[in-house]
Amino acid sequence: MNVKQLKEIIRLFEESSLAELEVSEGEESFRLKRQSNQTVQVPVMEAPKADAAAPLAASPVIASDPVDFNHVIEVTSPVVGVFYEAPEPGGKPFIKVGDHVQRGDILCLIEVMKQVTEVTAPQNGRVADICVTNGNVVEYGQTLVKLC
Repeated sequence: MNVKQLKEIIRLFEESSLAELEVSEGEESFRLKRQSNQTVQVPVMEAPKADAAAPLAASPVIASDPVDFNHVIEVTSPVVGVFYEAPEPGGKPFIKVGDHVQRGDILCLIEVMKQVTEVTAPQNGRVADICVTNGNVVEYGQTLVKLC
């Protein structure tokens, strides 16, 4: 692969909506991956001050446990098409971050030329991240949802 071909591939990647691209030719291969420009805001809470006279109470239950990124399952798109988070426009999304899903639950829909493919949960888990925005075109193998 020469420099001209490499520059053309990089230019096409920059103009596309792909998140990642891997190219192999013979013994040579390389991977292009976009960096996320999203910033994550984490709410900061002050710890409550302990009252010396009050007995120690059990810790409050936290609604969303931290995500263990060592055990994340990436659910990928089985086809190239348009990602839909709900069964109809303006409808209630199938899932949201923090939801618990069972194996076989519908996570989203991918539409290709009026054919709709349901993407289901491969196992039980909790939705850690939804990686695509409603109405965006997704590529084959692109990560749609992360479960933990």
